[in-house]
Amino acid sequence: MPSFGSLNTAFSGMNAQRRVLDVTAHNIANARTEGYHRQRAELVPLGRMNTTDVFSGRTQSFGVDVAGVTRAYDELIAARAMREESARSATDLLSTSMNTVEGLFPEPTDLGLANQLDVFWNSFTDLANDPGSLSARTQLLENAQTLTTSLNRTADQLQEIADSSRTRLGTLATEVNDLADQISNLNRQIATSFDGDLDLLDQRGVLVGRMANLTGAVAQPNDSGTIDIFLNGRAIVSNTIVQRVDVTTGVLTWQSDGAAVNPSSGEAQALTAVITDVVPRYRTMLDGVAASLVTGVNALHSVGYDQGGTTGRNFFDPAGTTAATIALSVDVNGLPANIAAGAPVLPGPTAPGPLDGEQARRIAALADSPTGADTAYQSLITTLAVETRAATTRATIQGRVADRAVRDADSVGSVSIDEEMANLTAAQRAFEANARVITAIDDMLGFLIERTGVVGR
Repeated sequence: MPSFGSLNTAFSGMNAQRRVLDVTAHNIANARTEGYHRQRAELVPLGRMNTTDVFSGRTQSFGVDVAGVTRAYDELIAARAMREESARSATDLLSTSMNTVEGLFPEPTDLGLANQLDVFWNSFTDLANDPGSLSARTQLLENAQTLTTSLNRTADQLQEIADSSRTRLGTLATEVNDLADQISNLNRQIATSFDGDLDLLDQRGVLVGRMANLTGAVAQPNDSGTIDIFLNGRAIVSNTIVQRVDVTTGVLTWQSDGAAVNPSSGEAQALTAVITDVVPRYRTMLDGVAASLVTGVNALHSVGYDQGGTTGRNFFDPAGTTAATIALSVDVNGLPANIAAGAPVLPGPTAPGPLDGEQARRIAALADSPTGADTAYQSLITTLAVETRAATTRATIQGRVADRAVRDADSVGSVSIDEEMANLTAAQRAFEANARVITAIDDMLGFLIERTGVVGR
């Protein structure tokens, strides 16, 4: 005959399957929740337990218990996915920035500086062929003005890229500080929870992933369930203690001592590279084009003779030797007759007349100088094209690597609706079976109680 212990066995089964149903429902509800990892109720057999029966003294019963709820999480795979996602953030942003810089130099098109340089040198050739032509002189000044304006605008646009990157870095610093505060608060809640709230762990994982994408942060778990977050080897979150960052110096620094963070990955690394390397480097190269243009043209123009026989005039403002400051000099701006097209000596000691165009021809020949503005600009365009293509290639490769790492992590922790539905059905059937056991035992005990002592009457 069944004992009351059998009722305990079936009851433990109903309780265990109810817990399984609760966990399964939780998984299904969070199937699309960012950062959620599926959970599983771990069932363990109770084995034999000695219990006291009402009539028979000591008896043995069996059963099942829920040892706890675990989440499907592989720390190594998750760390790899976070690391690769952080690298993707850096390469994507750097690729985008490089393409933005490349967009400032629309080559080869009629709007590019290469074409404007060609037009500028050809204007000197036209003037050399007809040095007395007012229209040729006026056209030369117009083309020169277009060239200087383009250089000025390109320099300003490069600076705008650096400024916007600096602004974005400031926003990033604010977000990082906010994330650090949230992670610290979750550390506190997790450390004080009775058995560690798995949902809080997932929430914290999302925040850590976001910080990693921004800064390349690395998480290090502690025995208490809390984590420390490091930026390039220095802790920004240590249990519940937070260190803050800012960008008052133009780059990401620690607020406490002003030391540079030097992020190793993430958006912060790309933004820092744009601010401290990419824009300054291409500004320097563009300034080299402007400086070569100013010094080369002025060196020949200042010793030539204009239509009135005057010499010593500069074509470009000698003080404006950068792309941002290059401009026509006051000697020729709006004064086409002051353009020095005549050679200083041709062929004897007497200066040539105003209709001599030899000096204009010499200036036009600067287009082929190995140290001239055209060569410097070609070097800039070649370097930019190679670097942009390399950045795009790296971003594409890193994207594939990150996708694979994320898929690996998802294969461990993501919720499969099909699998959960199967678990749901299995738990439902097990619950019903345990209930049926209780019903059967109840019927048998009822028969025993009702019929005992009445046989043979």
